[in-house]
Amino acid sequence: MKVVIIVDMEGATGITSDRSGWVSNGSDDWERFGRDLITGDVVAAATGALAGGAEAVTIFDFHNRRDSIRPEALPPGATLLNFGDFLVPFGGLDRSHRVAFLVGFHAKEGTPGIHAHTVAHHVTDVRLNGVNLGEVGMFAGSLDALGVRFGLIMGDQAACDEAAALAPGVETAPVKRRLPDGSETAIPGAASAELIRARAERAVRRADELAPLTLGRPTRLEVSLRRPEMTAFELRPCLERVDDRTVAAWTTSAHHAVGLFYEELQALFTPLVQKLVEDDERWWAELKARYPSFDWKSPPFLAERERCGLTHWSGYWTAEARRAIEELVAAGASGPT
Repeated sequence: MKVVIIVDMEGATGITSDRSGWVSNGSDDWERFGRDLITGDVVAAATGALAGGAEAVTIFDFHNRRDSIRPEALPPGATLLNFGDFLVPFGGLDRSHRVAFLVGFHAKEGTPGIHAHTVAHHVTDVRLNGVNLGEVGMFAGSLDALGVRFGLIMGDQAACDEAAALAPGVETAPVKRRLPDGSETAIPGAASAELIRARAERAVRRADELAPLTLGRPTRLEVSLRRPEMTAFELRPCLERVDDRTVAAWTTSAHHAVGLFYEELQALFTPLVQKLVEDDERWWAELKARYPSFDWKSPPFLAERERCGLTHWSGYWTAEARRAIEELVAAGASGPT
């Protein structure tokens, strides 16, 4: 029996919200800190799988440029494969792989998790046969095409809760959590490694009790984006427009639905998203040039932005939101913020 480990990074041990730069491939913090942390998590999961009886472990790095894991640190019996653009047709993966681990994963968009999002922050909703899913569900569900059982989720508490709701019985290794007051806590590295190792070993020993995450066939994919402008692309024959922010398609399985999202839909909406981002960045530069002495980082101004819901990412500033922040800045520039 072989185990496949699919790796993201936002759910890695110790990478809390204030360390977001640690997951930015190519940055100094990613090289100095992030790579070692996610590699340690993968090593712990692979070591546990082998101890549990797996004959081999296949590892796919799916985060960003897919170059975060240090292959020289992997234990004998674990192999890092090239993911390519997506795991279709699961290069190197066959039916000898019985159990899947998701390591370093985060919760879906709209949940109170650490680094919570679904693929990217401009995606507000992904549904397969009506079930709202994040990357946890998308990946675990897509592996059903090969009959691979969902054995372990490792990430923050919200990601683990998300996985357990979809697949009762999956082993969970929560290594950090966001508390009700918004603060975050993480368990120390040594304790995290032992937790991951133990849960991975148990998942392999329980392989016969586990089941694939089955979402039904055929599978309807629905994807909603944050702004109507992001879906203003020419529809391909397999796609339909549900509303001004949502497109959909019927596919043969969750495997093909997730592949359609990554391989085709992203290529259609990404240029439109990038155009909106660039437009927002120009607008921000012009706004700051109009108020050169304004303190953009003053606590009262930041608190008011938060209160008014004006903390958008670039690309999400509608005309209404722009007017609101311009009025807020103008008021602060003319008196106490």
